[in-house]
Amino acid sequence: MKGGGTLDIIPQFTGEGRAILTASNSVQYAFEKPEYKLSLYTHFLVKGLKTGEADLNKDGNISVFELHEYVEEQVTHIDDRMSPQFDNHNKGREIVLAKAALNNPLKFRKEVAEFAHDGKGELSVFAKVSLEVFRQELGIDIAEAEIIINEVLRPYQEYAKKLEVYEQALREAIAHKFPFSKVVQAHLQKCENRLILQEEDIQTIKDRILVPKQAEYEEQLRLQDAQRQEETQRLQRQQEAAERERQAAEADHLQRQQAEQLRQQQLAAERLRREQEAAELEKRKQAILAAESLKLQQQKKPPQPEFSFEFVKLKVVKERGFLGIGSGARIELEKKQGKAPYIREELGDRIFLDLVRIPAGKFIMGVSSEERQAVLENVKRHGFNVENNEKWLDSATPQHEVKVSAFWMGKYTVTNAQWFAVMETKPADQCNAKFQGEKQPVVGVSWVNCREFCERLSNKLGKNIRLPSEAEWEYACRANTTTPFHFGETITSDLVNCDGNFPYGDAPKGEYRSKTVDVDSFNPNSWGLYQMHGNVWEWCSDRWHENYKGAPQDGSSWETGTVDNLRALRGGSWYNNAINCRSANRDRNSADLRNGNIGFRLVVS
Repeated sequence: MKGGGTLDIIPQFTGEGRAILTASNSVQYAFEKPEYKLSLYTHFLVKGLKTGEADLNKDGNISVFELHEYVEEQVTHIDDRMSPQFDNHNKGREIVLAKAALNNPLKFRKEVAEFAHDGKGELSVFAKVSLEVFRQELGIDIAEAEIIINEVLRPYQEYAKKLEVYEQALREAIAHKFPFSKVVQAHLQKCENRLILQEEDIQTIKDRILVPKQAEYEEQLRLQDAQRQEETQRLQRQQEAAERERQAAEADHLQRQQAEQLRQQQLAAERLRREQEAAELEKRKQAILAAESLKLQQQKKPPQPEFSFEFVKLKVVKERGFLGIGSGARIELEKKQGKAPYIREELGDRIFLDLVRIPAGKFIMGVSSEERQAVLENVKRHGFNVENNEKWLDSATPQHEVKVSAFWMGKYTVTNAQWFAVMETKPADQCNAKFQGEKQPVVGVSWVNCREFCERLSNKLGKNIRLPSEAEWEYACRANTTTPFHFGETITSDLVNCDGNFPYGDAPKGEYRSKTVDVDSFNPNSWGLYQMHGNVWEWCSDRWHENYKGAPQDGSSWETGTVDNLRALRGGSWYNNAINCRSANRDRNSADLRNGNIGFRLVVS
């Protein structure tokens, strides 16, 4: 207690349990009042016990919880910044701290306190009459009763005086300047805290004084805004009128200017017409002279050389057996004559490279559903693994249209002699002697080796020499055909160097040579390209992809979408059966691989 005082209430205790009373919560302060000897909270603890005012239910006893409720009401009425707390344990709220004082002055004080509380510090006429009757009943003289009434009402009167001071200060501040600045608002807040006024009383005064003033202030702002808008509109009307006058003057000036410009344009158009007529006449003269000059040049320039060749188209003829019993097939060959433009480059030592002109065009790349079915029938007939071949056929799907620009392609695959002329090495020597003929295709070369060959030959001839893309290779192989082979529906070992023990379709079994043959063996396709089917697999420039989803449609090499070292192969070889020699068939291998059945063909673009 303030000043070290004590209050002996232990003898009054009854009941069991534990209760904790605190002046405020954990985030608030407990305050003092200069007019009280004790702190605000302790003052009302003592007063409630001493006067018996804490006996709220009037049973003659003051419990812990009654004392808390009494002190909470008294403290928050004076300073609502404090919130007294009560913590109850094991029926602690029922502990009786003291017996309520029963002497007559205390009874009278308690009755006055209740009337004062109900009337918020004001005693009504009826309250005064009731207290007078009660005074007489208790036998209290008038002077003592007046003292008690004044003591009870004093806090209310002091609080009312603070409210009057606050209201008067607020009115003076408004009269001085409104609305309040941030500094004045901060001072107002400090004043409210210093006077320890309750929020509801502050708000009541503000509603009575500030709300009308705020409405008046807002009305002034509205009137000022209306005046500004009216002035703005007046200025805008003046500006619009001035703008209309300016535009009218500009329009008149522009009309005269446009008339002058039109006259000048007409003059310029007439001059231009005469100049164009003269230029057109001169252009015709120059065109006639250029045409005559070109005609003379063409007469002097030798024509693009062509070579003649014989190509073959194969036809399968179905035959019925004697008296309709049994059936068979025979192969008919139709020989045709063809011509194709070509260029010849000397590689050295009378070794030449022939390149055939491949025309621009478009084609459907990949295996069709009909061809796929025919391949699987051949697979079953020869006893090959059907599941593996189905997956392999997927690599040539989906079919898609490709547009190809014109280019030059090797008439033959690169030979051992041509390789030696450029690289001065003999890679076929690592293979059997049966692969080492000068006109046989070079084997034992990896994709990397072939790229090096192209680079050296490009530097030597001053041309862009490279490997074909897969699309260019299939386009050139097909030569405007849609059948599995450029010969037709099938092939024989008389037309292609492959394993003749496993023929395709209705073709008969044929020879298995088990080696490469000279590159000019057999007949070319209708564009003059030899051995596009069989003899050796041919490296293409593309990275390997498992199918054609996302493949280029312009004939270019497919270099994106994969990170492995696999490169595409086309055409089949002497080692493979006819199924692997189809125009649409694909294979792949590591770019570093070298063996006896892989070679390559050149392209110049």
